[in-house]
Amino acid sequence: MMFGDGAGPLDKLSSEELVALCRKEDRLALTELIKRFVPSVRKRAESFAGGNPDDLMQEGFLALLDAVRNFDPDRGAGFTTFALSCIRNRMINVYKKNSISTDELTEDLELPDDDAVIPENIVAEQAAFEELSSKITAALSKLELSVFRLYVRGMSYEQIAEELGVPEKSVDNAVQRMRRKLKEVL
Repeated sequence: MMFGDGAGPLDKLSSEELVALCRKEDRLALTELIKRFVPSVRKRAESFAGGNPDDLMQEGFLALLDAVRNFDPDRGAGFTTFALSCIRNRMINVYKKNSISTDELTEDLELPDDDAVIPENIVAEQAAFEELSSKITAALSKLELSVFRLYVRGMSYEQIAEELGVPEKSVDNAVQRMRRKLKEVL
């Protein structure tokens, strides 16, 4: 698989390189990045005793998208460490919000080394991920996909509204619909 500029296969790129491509609206790079995090998000979601793993997985992927938007390589941490921290924190917040004591959390919430993020069985996850990716694309309207792409690039609601020539409220509504639709798909 080659990405837009023909520089090489996406699976050979670092997470930081994929994030840079995602911010340039490279859908294949975003797909590869999400694919890499599927096992980690699933593991963390399942580590919450009594929590709903599907809901937590959805929150994990939303946290991953936020991590793409907010990652700053100048802060010293690698993207994987930053993203896993964002995912973990979001799941804990959702877990707490659902009135479940954090004492019930398993101890499997430590951040792994960057090398531990991409398991050897990633190929087995690829088919499931590609199906998920196509479901997401099918579920979102043209406006929602446009908003999604700009949101991932780190643009604010105001900037997205200006870019697309729509009211800021339309952007907010599109994001809310995206969240509902992604929850159903995930």
